[in-house]
Amino acid sequence: MTAKTERVEFGSALGAGLKSLGIKLSDAQRGKLWDYRELVVEANKEFNLTRITGPRDFAVKHHIDALAVLRWCRQSSVPVGRVLDVGTGAGVPAVSLAIAEPSWLVTALDGTGKKVRFVADVARALKLCNLSAIHGRAEEWRGEDEFDLVLFKAVGSLARCLAWARPHLMSGGRAIIYKTDKVADDEIAEARKVAKRLRYSAAKHFEYKLRDGDEERSRVLWIFRQVGH
Repeated sequence: MTAKTERVEFGSALGAGLKSLGIKLSDAQRGKLWDYRELVVEANKEFNLTRITGPRDFAVKHHIDALAVLRWCRQSSVPVGRVLDVGTGAGVPAVSLAIAEPSWLVTALDGTGKKVRFVADVARALKLCNLSAIHGRAEEWRGEDEFDLVLFKAVGSLARCLAWARPHLMSGGRAIIYKTDKVADDEIAEARKVAKRLRYSAAKHFEYKLRDGDEERSRVLWIFRQVGH
């Protein structure tokens, strides 16, 4: 596949996904989403960042999936200033959100130094002044800022994510966990116990679809609001 063909395939999948979420991005923003994919592909030659590098898969499984939280925030009229992405890995969803919503101050946290340095390099290369990267483990790191949203994508169980998010949330802030539509009953039961103990509201859900050609995947954001210190 030529570079031109890859970009066309990426653009087509990205455009369809953005339309499904009701999100409009400028040509410059779409260009940065593509440039980010190129940076990931190049870095992947030296160390493993992600298995998902194909143009269509990257557009759908990284960018569109990541931007579901932006759709929910806009639909629910939730004001957002600071966002923490825990276990960011290659920078997902942090980079996608920083590109799509410049007003959000996004912090990408990861326990692997190489990945943190890569995300910092991406922020510089794409001139994302609203994106910063920090080396640290969620259960140990304590920053000075409190966040409106603490995000988890492919990180751990609901209960574990709630425990990790709690020290970083401002009052009324939300822990948001990306999941498939199939979560085991025992995981849900444990999350309810932890949510009650740590003073979260009952979970809300935002359901959406990831479409890749004829294939469709059901996805859910699990949203827990912190209701008191």
